[in-house]
Amino acid sequence: MQQALVSFGAAVPVVAGLLVLRWHPRHPVGWLLVAHGLCFFAVLFPPGPGSSAAGLVVDQLAQGAWVLLFLWLVLIAYLLPDGRAANRFWRWWVRVGLAGVVIFMVGAAGDRQQFKDDHGGTVPPVPWLPEPISGGLGVAGLLLVVALCFGSPVAVWRRLRRARDAQRLRLLWLVWGTLTVPVALLAGWANHFLAPAVPVFPFALGLVAVGLPITVGIAILRYRLFDIELVLSRTLTYLLLVAAVIVVYALLLLGAARLTGHDTLGGLLAVGVVAVTVHPAYSFLRRHIERWVYGLRSDPRAAIRLLADRADAADPNGLVAAVTDAVAAALRVDRVRIERAMPPDDGTLREPMVHRGERIGYLAVDVPPGRQFARPDLDLVEDLARYAAVVVRSGQLNDELRESRSRIVAAREEERRRLRRDLHDGVGPSLAAVVLKLNATQSRPDTAERNALIAETRDEVKAAIAEVRRLVDDLRPPAIDEVGLLGAVRQRAAALTGEVTFEVTGPPALPPLPAAVEVAAFRIASEAMTNVVRHAGATRCRIAVEVGGVFELTVADNGHGIGPAATGGVGWTSMRERAAELGGSCTITSRPEGGLIVRAVLPLHADRPEEVQA
Repeated sequence: MQQALVSFGAAVPVVAGLLVLRWHPRHPVGWLLVAHGLCFFAVLFPPGPGSSAAGLVVDQLAQGAWVLLFLWLVLIAYLLPDGRAANRFWRWWVRVGLAGVVIFMVGAAGDRQQFKDDHGGTVPPVPWLPEPISGGLGVAGLLLVVALCFGSPVAVWRRLRRARDAQRLRLLWLVWGTLTVPVALLAGWANHFLAPAVPVFPFALGLVAVGLPITVGIAILRYRLFDIELVLSRTLTYLLLVAAVIVVYALLLLGAARLTGHDTLGGLLAVGVVAVTVHPAYSFLRRHIERWVYGLRSDPRAAIRLLADRADAADPNGLVAAVTDAVAAALRVDRVRIERAMPPDDGTLREPMVHRGERIGYLAVDVPPGRQFARPDLDLVEDLARYAAVVVRSGQLNDELRESRSRIVAAREEERRRLRRDLHDGVGPSLAAVVLKLNATQSRPDTAERNALIAETRDEVKAAIAEVRRLVDDLRPPAIDEVGLLGAVRQRAAALTGEVTFEVTGPPALPPLPAAVEVAAFRIASEAMTNVVRHAGATRCRIAVEVGGVFELTVADNGHGIGPAATGGVGWTSMRERAAELGGSCTITSRPEGGLIVRAVLPLHADRPEEVQA
């Protein structure tokens, strides 16, 4: 039976190695698998100590050959998935470990006492180093071998953290295969404590000898055979659960037997405790392992909290990057991005981001190769897209506000430049001419000449006054200061009255309004009334002003309205921009009975922006 198990355990890695070499002739992992199978057979298959001279020599030199049972698998862990160590440090680490293997085998060959015990007192046939030196070499080499073995999981873990796509999947197959080692140890402990009469441990070792080479071969040849992340999460869940059950059961059984002296009572107590705790333990393990493998799909609230925390801690300029990083961490994927438009289908998962009925983009998730998003993953993507839309829209509004402020500052500086140019080129020369003519008048003795110069000076002053009035009118309509906002609107309506009859209504006396609100309201009303006269084909137009918590201006006509595809021109854009600059809104919609209605809502305080949905 043992020979059959050894033969099978040796044949599997040899076959796996040959298959790897068949498709990847230069891949060193294939040769290492073949070497593992051959050494496994050579070390474990011989029936007993040799009796011939040659056999004794081989037995002496191979006293430390047991390290070859796992050496090649350890080297595979350093070289997978591309056949090379991760960096220069690990290459030197492996070389030092291999030197330790040689040193250990040299020291083990000089262990005379062990040779005598194995061969009935026969003296080692090959003269060797003095026993103290051999012992020191054996201990030093063994320490290096141990360092080589324990360094392999660290190397795999560090490489797994940086691996992407195919490399990550290949390494996960290796991780899944190495789980046979704790399974074998767990089986050995269970065999020893619970059923020492049943030979379970040899079969567990056979599982390691067969399972790990098979998973290594799959990692190289068919790494997309299964969803390895799902398989790994389920395996870890049940492995840890079984280990916990066995440990708890054994401890309770041992403790009850020590306290009461009855194994039956201890067994009943252990069974009861395990039965009560196994389901909560399973739920706990599955939740945390799935979080490690798949992210937060089983805990959407934690995913939303992560998104909120990242967004709260992010710089306003890095808000989008913080959102995508949080979504990637929650979904356990490599890359997430936000796209403004839907690109051609390239296999990327895209979820629309909608805020208040407006689609602001798509949340694009690059699904790792070999992984299929299940329904919980898709639900989490949908939830994250909905909350991310709010954050991203906030960032967009912040950008728009910054751009608006920049435009306002630029417009203010441009206006100042225009005023300076007009004053310098218009009013300035006029006033200078007035001074010169006054000086000339003072020097003229003839009365007729003085009167002529005074008349010319009077004309220059009138022209300068007209230029100043023009500049003032450009800054703020003078009618607002002269007759008030409603009066100014009525004057504008009277000037436009012809084919269209205008009606202006409002409160008898308007409360004091901010100057910016007055100017914006007058400009919007003027533009709307001008559009009615030019484009609406209307006969009547009603302008209504209401003041409550906000200033509301409504311009409604009975014209032909607009089509559903109409987007408006410069005038519509100007009205909307004037309202938006003050934190308000301007909507233009068709009336059910015909015509258009322009509604502008302007806040009366800078910290109370208002929006009206049309």
